Amino acid sequence: MRRPAVELVPSYLGSLEEMRQVGETVWPGWMPKDGESHVDFVEGLAREARELGPTGVPTSTWWGVDGEVVVGRIVVRHRLTEKLRVFGGHVSYEVRPSRRRQGLATGMLRLLLEEAEARELGRLSLTCSPDNLASNRTILANGGVLERSAIAEGVGRMTNYYWILVG
Repeated sequence: MRRPAVELVPSYLGSLEEMRQVGETVWPGWMPKDGESHVDFVEGLAREARELGPTGVPTSTWWGVDGEVVVGRIVVRHRLTEKLRVFGGHVSYEVRPSRRRQGLATGMLRLLLEEAEARELGRLSLTCSPDNLASNRTILANGGVLERSAIAEGVGRMTNYYWILVG
């Protein structure tokens, strides 16, 4: 797991393209803006740890890497808005479709829990669909405790709400 780096941007964008090709949502905040250089994109991701990211809170980003191939993305949001309490939580992660079912999300989350940004929070909120068996297993494998399952207000989707104690 590494912080975003300019030399990894093409591989990272390839990972997002794989997600698009299988019909998954790729949010605009995950990609460079039109005309934005790779350098500016990476610098912007670094700034989001100190400023407001796309979710309205400071956000730290890491990329899961295997050699020089970006295999995933994981972020920790430094605080929660009411919207993130309902849907999203502190942590978000994705794995390149061609690299799924290899334990990469579990490993990225395990490594994230060792990072200062996660340790400072002490307790992390994570949400996922009850139907997303892989994500539920990833959270449970990293000490997640299911608090409840409920329909996420404003989203209208059944959601599992987990907590992980860090530190």
